[in-house]
Amino acid sequence: SHALRLLLETVGHGEHHLVCSIPADDAPLIAVLHTRPRPGAEPDVDSTQALVFSTVLAAGLATGRRGGVVLRTTTPDGHDRVRGWVLHGDWLRPLSEAEIFAAYCTDADTGEPVPPEHGVEYLAAPDLVRPPEAHGTGAHGTGADDMP
Repeated sequence: SHALRLLLETVGHGEHHLVCSIPADDAPLIAVLHTRPRPGAEPDVDSTQALVFSTVLAAGLATGRRGGVVLRTTTPDGHDRVRGWVLHGDWLRPLSEAEIFAAYCTDADTGEPVPPEHGVEYLAAPDLVRPPEAHGTGAHGTGADDMP
């Protein structure tokens, strides 16, 4: 839950759509979270979606599986910005602008390039400062009570 809070705080205002995907033996674990901005307040976050997202992310971090998080932000002026992180060990490593562009502009089945979406900016993701484990707010979090 701490990682989710950092993701949302770090990218700032806007409407956010987050996807966390973790490979698993039978089928990937996928969680989706959608937030809506509220003027002068924390973003509107569905607590069930936040709990599922945090759980899938925690499962990936705890198992060391190579998954990822993609965060798409729609700003009030209608522009979309896409950033991403990969699970690296037991934390998130930000993707560079080139890495997120390549991930979004490559056909997953064929590996062939596809044109970028019109009006979408592919940005380097900010680094998320990992909290000290001693404070109990590491990758394992404390639950949905910590949700924004």
